[in-house]
Amino acid sequence: MSLAAQSGGLFLLAPFGSRAVGSGEAVAADTALGTEAMWWNPAALARLNKRELAVHNSATIVANSNMLAFSVPSKVLGTLAASAYLVDYGDQENTDNQGNILGTITNRNYQLAVSYATPVGKAFSAGLTYKFVMLRFACTGICGSVPVLSGSTSALDLGAQYVLPTRLPITVGLSVRNVGPALQIRDAEQADPLPRVVQGGVRTRVPIKALADREASLEVSGDLMSASAIGGAAAGVGAVLGYKDVLFLRGGYKMQEGQGRGPSIGFGIQRGAFGLDIARRFDAFSSSLVGQPPTYVTLRTRF
Repeated sequence: MSLAAQSGGLFLLAPFGSRAVGSGEAVAADTALGTEAMWWNPAALARLNKRELAVHNSATIVANSNMLAFSVPSKVLGTLAASAYLVDYGDQENTDNQGNILGTITNRNYQLAVSYATPVGKAFSAGLTYKFVMLRFACTGICGSVPVLSGSTSALDLGAQYVLPTRLPITVGLSVRNVGPALQIRDAEQADPLPRVVQGGVRTRVPIKALADREASLEVSGDLMSASAIGGAAAGVGAVLGYKDVLFLRGGYKMQEGQGRGPSIGFGIQRGAFGLDIARRFDAFSSSLVGQPPTYVTLRTRF
């Protein structure tokens, strides 16, 4: 299995979206993700009441990633959303034995996705995402023995959310992601299966009178995630402190095998139609290598 092939499948496991990352990725039951829901649980799109156009960016030690997403809700037809996602691993110079530059090696991953979500009654929501995944490892100039590798496949994400009939408002959520055929690299003997993920969790608003009196709120969440590519299982916890639905402070912690675990923080502001969200992960992997935590930024407008 080639490195390019591994990268092409494993990028689907990367955390993405400032709201989700700031909350420790505990978002299976989160109904306020906006277009980030296309990455985590498409059911969260079902009850959007405004159209959203958003640009999501992440900068990590591995790659720079950007997603352009657009969602259109309808009280009759449900919500339709579409997105284009690019993962840029950077360029590398291809040189000869004397250090002369012969060409440039590029490594990119792409995803095009379409989602549909709909409420079913007052408590249940369901969603589906179809995505086309492609990777390309290429060289321009005099490339010699540097191979040109490319591959593509399709996959589905399925999601559901349900508000429990309890006195305390509790939402449960479940998503199954990356269900589809293996990623076949051109001219490769072996196809690499996509990293299937099952994620479920709960979320509730804590009834604190002192916060309510100040037009503030506190929501807490907890998720479990299963995927063989991350060691079998992971968990996340998160909290969001909101003020007048304008300012949001997020915090969370991701627990998993290896160096991907660690805390995260986030901040958001929503003024009229425009919103800005920023988050950072302080995982052991990035801190041990460069001391620079991954940063996630989202700009969105709702209309």
